[in-house]
Amino acid sequence: MLHNIPWAEMIVVLHVAVVIVLVVRVLYHQRNTGVSVAWILMLMAFPLVGAVGYLLIGEPRLGSRRLRRQHELVKFYQGFSETYLHDFNQHACSGLNARYHGISLIAADKTGFEATEYNHLTLITNDEEIIAAIRHDIQQAKTSCLLAFYIVDPQGEIVALLNDAMAAAQRGVVTSMLVDSIGSARFWRSDWPQRLRSAGITLTEALPIQLWRTLFVRADLRNHRKIAVIDQKIGYTGSFNLVDPRFFKKNAGVGQWVDVMMRCEGSLVQPLAAVFAGDMAVETESNLLQVQQWVDSYGKQALIHNLQVAQQEQNGIVVQVIPSAPEQGSPVIYDTIVNAIHAATCRIIITTPYFVPDDALLLALTTAATRGVDVTLIVPEAVDSKLVKYASRAYYPMLLQAGVKIALFKGGLLHAKTLTVDSDYTLFGTVNMDMRSFYLNMEISLAIYDEGMTESVVALQNGYLRDCEFIELKAWQARSKWWGLVENTVRLFGPLL
Repeated sequence: MLHNIPWAEMIVVLHVAVVIVLVVRVLYHQRNTGVSVAWILMLMAFPLVGAVGYLLIGEPRLGSRRLRRQHELVKFYQGFSETYLHDFNQHACSGLNARYHGISLIAADKTGFEATEYNHLTLITNDEEIIAAIRHDIQQAKTSCLLAFYIVDPQGEIVALLNDAMAAAQRGVVTSMLVDSIGSARFWRSDWPQRLRSAGITLTEALPIQLWRTLFVRADLRNHRKIAVIDQKIGYTGSFNLVDPRFFKKNAGVGQWVDVMMRCEGSLVQPLAAVFAGDMAVETESNLLQVQQWVDSYGKQALIHNLQVAQQEQNGIVVQVIPSAPEQGSPVIYDTIVNAIHAATCRIIITTPYFVPDDALLLALTTAATRGVDVTLIVPEAVDSKLVKYASRAYYPMLLQAGVKIALFKGGLLHAKTLTVDSDYTLFGTVNMDMRSFYLNMEISLAIYDEGMTESVVALQNGYLRDCEFIELKAWQARSKWWGLVENTVRLFGPLL
């Protein structure tokens, strides 16, 4: 019977069957409407490419063994947090501004990390000063040095920083590094991994890519966090990768990257260290056992001691560490951002290198502007992805019509990721305003409940504005219709970028 059916018809039937099966799978598995629509359009328009693409990167698969280690770690830290941290954090949570208390619970429920007090923060806004500060703290390290970065690019001053880390390991400091496989692909192909390991550094590749693994584990899920923890007392996080901006992507045509980092002391350093330890633990079975043993022995005593010392800090800042990852089941930083925008009554300022929102985030921003909140979005004029550039611009007319101010930064690729709400709330970290950061990458943010630090971040944002050009609605609408067509077409696939 089959030999009477033309091959062309069989291929068409097979194609339709595959598309139907995958469309049903998209509708069943995808949590975000925009992502679902984008994948369905891809399957319809480019069936072969779309089918292969969806099977490889359509769903956030991390592998069964990694997920098992993740679940073990979650239970381990939940028990540890309830036993040792809850009493320390209760007072901080009760003292939050009423309109932020509910927002803090969103993250606490999903991560186990409540708001902490007794913290001291230093905002570092210059790349040279960031590198110098991290180097100084590594040079002074006595017990441990933990470094987790998406990109490590051993050029310029970063070579000196890595030499400092090797020197620390050689003098007996427990030194560990976690480096992303894709973000630092050139690093992993160099001789630096061998040099670091030979010096005594425990070096782990985050989410390693292997050809056969791509059939079972999604290859484009990345660890985008930037964390440094020194002696369990000093922490860093922000937008800065281990790169020297004088050399990094200098031929990309976007100028130097402009980054910002927060140096942290106090109670919040412990959650930062816990996030690092968790990321190390889920990579291998041996890492998981080592982390559990370390926390049960040294880590427990050091944690309690450091928290007791932190309590002596007067007028400390209340800060909440918010890590997000696809295996958490919900986009906790995204939920925090949307709720913080809805809570605004006076002013919102956002800096982000990439802006590809979904409907809920877009609605939150336009609604805020419509009800009288002064909303400003600062993005770089030049970015290193044309698709992201066009997808972002498709949203400008809707934002401008609602009264949102859009400022194009001309001083390089503005890579800082900051959100300030009114005069007393800041979200600061590694998260871009796009669906990849919200749903796929492993990210980290600090929710800062403090007027003084918010004032400092607003001053930084205003400094960026002095090197910006604002977009005018009439001028934007006067552009060629061709650009609107291109941008709106790319926007359809924006959730996949």
